[in-house]
Amino acid sequence: MKLTQLLCFLVILVDVCDSRRRVTTTSTTTTTLPPTTTTTTTTPPPPSPTTTTVTTTQALNTSDPLALSRLESIKNSVNELSLLSKTVPSDFIFDFDKAVTGVSLSNGGRTVAATVANFPGLINHGIAMTIGFLGPCGINLPHTHPRATEINFSVDGDFQVGFYQENGATFIMNEVHKNQVAVFPRGAIHFEQNMNCTPATFVAAFNSEDPGVLTISNAFFGSIPATVVGASLGGLNISTIEDIRSNLAKNPSLGIEECRKRCNL
Repeated sequence: MKLTQLLCFLVILVDVCDSRRRVTTTSTTTTTLPPTTTTTTTTPPPPSPTTTTVTTTQALNTSDPLALSRLESIKNSVNELSLLSKTVPSDFIFDFDKAVTGVSLSNGGRTVAATVANFPGLINHGIAMTIGFLGPCGINLPHTHPRATEINFSVDGDFQVGFYQENGATFIMNEVHKNQVAVFPRGAIHFEQNMNCTPATFVAAFNSEDPGVLTISNAFFGSIPATVVGASLGGLNISTIEDIRSNLAKNPSLGIEECRKRCNL
């Protein structure tokens, strides 16, 4: 090999080695950056020192009987812990036998509703319940719940139930026996009729703490102007409508004529 060729080969070899050193140096410097970035961005914020110091102070002093003002105070709580601080243990149980509010009583039986209006333990939990104690042939008059779907469980007895959901829909009617349930869609007009000559009980659960109730006959004849009612019924005169209003049944009422005759009521 000539001397000039040897020198050229050595120069090329030196350049290649130098290039490899530069690549190695660059790669080692770039791999050291992520740890530096990580250590500066993952420092946790200091915990707040004042988040749980007031949750139990008021509960010890709220042993007074439930009053409307206290119930409203509980409803207006800004969060769950604030709500709990305003309650007492008895706010989380409800006695259907001793209830004085949410009660509807008539010659067909009695219904008792546990909602946010009389049971503070339900607040913010989206559930409510009604128990129906229907006498022989008693009927829970056709009504709707504007803010809830209902699932109705027969504790004992045999019920005829039905619902109508909207214009053009099919009317649905069934018989419900002990340990069976029926469902009534939100807003559907529905009823429960005890078909036996002995008392019967149902339990209705709702997916709202404030399901609301609208009794159809009372709403239509009792609340809508008589002139509008008359026009809706083909020109029925006002005096007839007023007579109907004065004789509207209270809920629960005695039910269908066939049952009343069979049970000598």
